[in-house]
Amino acid sequence: MNKIKISKTDLASRSTAGQLRLQLLQILSTNSTLELDLSSVESISDSYADELFGVLSASIGLENFFSRVKIVGARQDLARVIAQNIRNRTTELAA
Repeated sequence: MNKIKISKTDLASRSTAGQLRLQLLQILSTNSTLELDLSSVESISDSYADELFGVLSASIGLENFFSRVKIVGARQDLARVIAQNIRNRTTELAA
């Protein structure tokens, strides 16, 4: 399992999230699993959550995302934002 700690406290930039998503996709392309540690994160914008987690889950499929990407250390409010953006993105694909 590849472990990645996001050390920034405030995650807001869609472009920064896109860069990280591309790195994660590269790791996942080798059939690896990921653990993302968000214990240092205090806030996350909807645009960051959508670009990283929403687009990533849509790219690799929801079932694949949940079986291969583990999010640890996220506060409940952050987890809620992430879950909402994953739901929004995957709902768009289903429509």
